[in-house]
Amino acid sequence: MGSSVSVMPDEVNVEPSDEQRSQRITSNPLQKRVFKEWEEMIDTVGKVDACFDLGDNVDGPNKKSNGFELWTSNMHQQVMTAADLLSMIKTNNFFGVQGSYYHVGENTSSDLAVLSSLKHCRQEFGTDLAVKVEDVRIHLSHAIGYTRSQASKCTAPKNEIDAALRQKAKVGKFQLLMRGHRHEINDIIDHENNIRLVVCPGWKARDAFAAKNGLAMVPTLGWVLLKIDKRDIVIEPHTFELHGKHMFKEVSL
Repeated sequence: MGSSVSVMPDEVNVEPSDEQRSQRITSNPLQKRVFKEWEEMIDTVGKVDACFDLGDNVDGPNKKSNGFELWTSNMHQQVMTAADLLSMIKTNNFFGVQGSYYHVGENTSSDLAVLSSLKHCRQEFGTDLAVKVEDVRIHLSHAIGYTRSQASKCTAPKNEIDAALRQKAKVGKFQLLMRGHRHEINDIIDHENNIRLVVCPGWKARDAFAAKNGLAMVPTLGWVLLKIDKRDIVIEPHTFELHGKHMFKEVSL
């Protein structure tokens, strides 16, 4: 939240109680396209037992770019608008983890502030979390290695699985690892050791940082529905891709 290429409501009223300083900010056409997908997600998924929030709820001050591509640099407004969107999800339980420190900070964490604002439901937050659902133990964390090389996309997920197996005596047995950060979807299964890793997509379109890296960084947007019945795990990815004018400015000679 806060980025001009990320999901945003059609309209946000900043400081609405201050008649002299209040400001109405409307979303751009790209954000309207992404927000439509957010609304469709809400309608499609209906009521869920819990929402797993994998961090980076806000874009933050974007210090390295001096706030470039922000529709608001007000961190409080970013947090409150992110909480407004999450509150649309029909659930009584939110489980959240710390995102990247560049975007959300650490002390205090904007991700923690977002979840703490969801007063209508139970919130559990940690740097990372172990969550038990039925007979499945899940590890939630934001960070995972990223590469622009298509040939190496599975390296970091496999390393995460190897680490979970190697540290099993200390951290316990996990059947599912869930990660964010990469703005893409990956699903790696180790059948022999009964462990699976899913990298979930995000809600941010191609930004200036991605553009600086040419065409190697093209995000996949969307969400993942997780269904667990005792030991059975079903992963349903719901993704969408942006094309043409939603990716970059298109011009003609």
